[in-house]
Amino acid sequence: MREWRVFVSVPFDLLVERYLPLVKERGLAVEVSLDRGVFDRFCFEDFRRVAGELREAGVRCNVHAPFCDLSPGALDSLVREASIRRLREALRVAALFDPETVVLHSGYHPGYHREQVARWQESLHGAIERLLAEARELGLTLALENVFEPSVEVLKPFFEVHPGLTWCFDPGHAQAFSRSRWEDWLPVLYPYLSEIHLHDNRGEWDEHLALGEGTIPFFEILSFVAEKGLRPVLTVEAHAEEAVAPSLSRLRELLGRLPPAA
Repeated sequence: MREWRVFVSVPFDLLVERYLPLVKERGLAVEVSLDRGVFDRFCFEDFRRVAGELREAGVRCNVHAPFCDLSPGALDSLVREASIRRLREALRVAALFDPETVVLHSGYHPGYHREQVARWQESLHGAIERLLAEARELGLTLALENVFEPSVEVLKPFFEVHPGLTWCFDPGHAQAFSRSRWEDWLPVLYPYLSEIHLHDNRGEWDEHLALGEGTIPFFEILSFVAEKGLRPVLTVEAHAEEAVAPSLSRLRELLGRLPPAA
């Protein structure tokens, strides 16, 4: 069985402006986030250059597609088309980094879609089909992440209908936004699991704390995944720089407590 693969989330702009030398020096595997308006600040050659430097340094990469303001399942066709256009652009950039997965959000918003879930799902099905076609041409694997969706049933149909679409489980989002437990999600969607985002919170908001500073039972989650014989990508998403090292240390301790792989 393959080993656990641990990545650290780094926004592309901060990677360029601050962390690139450190990442290359330490060979730290990174999930490059393409949010924060980076497509308005950087050109394709900028992304190509940074991807080349990481490749030459032997740094493994994943990519998180942009999500702020995007709604690929929007009921408004102009909003939907603009979102798909940006995401297709992001996939072309993501291919430069040769990622294991490209994570994207559904754009579900409880204030807009809660009373029109079926219409929203129908709209998003079409968007996912188009994005998967683009991903296949580029040799990419897409991972749909749970964010504001109120239950697993809202996301489950997309994995059942679209072969090749995988799941990025975010237990922090499940706890803070969906007010649910990991047990409500993993036993249902684990066959599609390709990645887990790791950050902690106390259940009130998506705080992105260091592992161990909140109330999420990460050992239970990792134990369940290991018992299923899975080794998804594990991406630390603590937002504060000073929370990254403690999170990696805590993760090493948790993984060390798991039974050895068969």
